[in-house]
Amino acid sequence: MIVRPPVLWISVLALLPCAAIAQDTPKTQSRKMDVDELALGFRAIEQWRIDEAREIAERAVAEMPDHPLTLALIGEVKMHMSDYRGAVEWFEKAREEGAPGELISAAPIAEATRIATNGYEEYISDGFIIRYVPGKDAILLPYAIETLEKARERIGGLLGWRPETRVVVEIYPSAGTLADVSTLTQEDIKNSGTIALCKWNRLMITSPRAIAFGYQWRDTLSHELTHLIIGGASKNTVPIWLHEGIAKFAESAWRGEPGDGLSTDQQIALREAAKKGKLIPFEKMHPSMAKLKSQEETSLAFSEVFTFIEFLVERKGWEGMRTVLARMSTGESDEQAIEAVHGKSLKKLSEEWMKTLKTREVKATAIEGVAQKVEVKDRPDAPDDALHGVSKKGRRFARAADLLYMRGRVKAAQKELEKAFKETGSPLISAKLAMVALATNDLETAETAAKKAIEGSPDLAGPQVTLATILVIRGKHEEAMKALDSAISMNPFNPRIHELMVKAGNEKEQVRAKLALGLLRGERAQAIEPFGQGGMIEVEGALFSRVYLKREERVMPTGMITPSSRIELRPGSYELWLVPPLGEKKTRTITVVEGETPQKIAPARTGS
Repeated sequence: MIVRPPVLWISVLALLPCAAIAQDTPKTQSRKMDVDELALGFRAIEQWRIDEAREIAERAVAEMPDHPLTLALIGEVKMHMSDYRGAVEWFEKAREEGAPGELISAAPIAEATRIATNGYEEYISDGFIIRYVPGKDAILLPYAIETLEKARERIGGLLGWRPETRVVVEIYPSAGTLADVSTLTQEDIKNSGTIALCKWNRLMITSPRAIAFGYQWRDTLSHELTHLIIGGASKNTVPIWLHEGIAKFAESAWRGEPGDGLSTDQQIALREAAKKGKLIPFEKMHPSMAKLKSQEETSLAFSEVFTFIEFLVERKGWEGMRTVLARMSTGESDEQAIEAVHGKSLKKLSEEWMKTLKTREVKATAIEGVAQKVEVKDRPDAPDDALHGVSKKGRRFARAADLLYMRGRVKAAQKELEKAFKETGSPLISAKLAMVALATNDLETAETAAKKAIEGSPDLAGPQVTLATILVIRGKHEEAMKALDSAISMNPFNPRIHELMVKAGNEKEQVRAKLALGLLRGERAQAIEPFGQGGMIEVEGALFSRVYLKREERVMPTGMITPSSRIELRPGSYELWLVPPLGEKKTRTITVVEGETPQKIAPARTGS
């Protein structure tokens, strides 16, 4: 199969005859760069090679600054570097100069994302820039960076490619925001349980506080980064089924070995679907897993592609997978590349894989039991229903226990919950039993109940916290920290997690925990202060550097890259930060004066 030329690239090719005529003028002949080379910038965008596109755009700005392709390419680069206001403005300039609609089609989503992410804070590390709503989501930052750095190193090694420059990550306060900034609808998210994406050269995830009981958000971050790595390694030629299979299989590598991302329940469901002939064809997974009809379908599809990648890796190892991606980057189809590496057609390999599913043993995994169904909250910080999904009979037992507990009859409440768990086997009932038993100081029953809840549902943070409490009481701090780490990986917004970390953690962990408790109490939850009015600047600087302003120890992200849009702010002295895609930030002091004409700020100049 021949890989179809991407849409942007086709649009640029259609422009080339006109552009070639324009080059006959003496003015264009004097330029070193021609339109064919400029057009390669759009091809690089489609191939997820944003660094290459940026380099071409830098030359185009210097040599063909007013060409509609240059203006459209700058808009694309800004969009793919998360400068949404700049993208909208440069797309508009391109439109005015006659760029075709296909080249500026991202303008509406850029504008929607600008509105949705206005006022976001930014955290900068060597390899990542994390954008988030000021406040509680800052708790995620150190754990997110740790996850991303490990995933970049380990998964990049497995697949033979790593991003060379900083990757933007955005954490959204609700699943509704994810719909606002993407091509997904609210219905897609609800039906499929999709709460994260990798698109436009950035990773996009929903905050775990917006999902009932949270979710495995650290594995999800790793999963989305794996998509970025796959796209870079293959020049964005990998079909959805292969993309999702590699990402799902590799996502656990940040915390251990790859191939540890499928729960026992998913493995059993996959085996049963294979026996009944109910597998989902790979082609039905196009154009996105998020378009499947239900969370059950989505889960089964992920299980299928996960085990097919497992099958391929067992045959030829990660060297074989790297070779498949490398061959696809040169233009081979998935069928051609896989057959070249494995010596068998994709059809034949699929048949052999399907035969193995009916008798495939359920493998031990860190994700035991039944994964929770993704339930999007109406409000991000709404309290979780502690008995969500529990049967009516189980709820009656639980309510009776609650009444007994409130009347001070704690032992009787515990007995009622023991009967409820025996009747229902619900992990949520077991989690509740663990907390009540802990209140009666029945540590044995509490620990047993907490472990049963964890075994029954791997995506519950509450039982991990209860287990950690018991372990701290028993002086087993190292084991307690493992349970707390699991809780953080699902839902770190429970203050009890961080209170226990202060007792059980090392010095670094205690500092993190105290900061988290401050955020949960609202001590550092202030929104970003507006820049004010009276003066204006436009930062030209080194091209495509991220712009920050610092004043009185407060670093204010502008959400822009150079050349920036107009920044309105109050007059005074500021420290200007320019953070390049790779390397250390550059700083200088600027003085903003009152006036209606923007001051041009460039690094070669001193003062302003």
